[in-house]
Amino acid sequence: MNQRGFATLEVILMVMVIGILASIAVPRFTSVTTAANTAKIQADLSTIDTAIAVYQMEKGSDPADIPALVTAKYLQAKPEPPTGKCYIDGTESPVPTGDYTINSDNRAILGTNNTADKFHLPKNSSGGGNETP
Repeated sequence: MNQRGFATLEVILMVMVIGILASIAVPRFTSVTTAANTAKIQADLSTIDTAIAVYQMEKGSDPADIPALVTAKYLQAKPEPPTGKCYIDGTESPVPTGDYTINSDNRAILGTNNTADKFHLPKNSSGGGNETP
């Protein structure tokens, strides 16, 4: 009989190779998701800050809260923060719980006084970014 197919050893080796490749790829995907969550939070907070500034210029007063910005058509809808992890001051952390709010300084925040400038990727560990060789 002339049978064609894979031997058991070949199948085991292929499963091992796929497992090794997956173990390398999965951590890279999670860091990309964390960076995407950070970018979304930054964009949401900046958008809310811009809406607050325009509201203040046009109305001459401060908005009571984010739903007031939606009602006055300065925002299309109330943004929802992502779930998972993000970078706060360059450190990977869980996304702060709660909704976006406006603090006493009329800045958009997420969590406890986390403004847009708190959310950023870690600095490059190679020793600098703007240096020329």
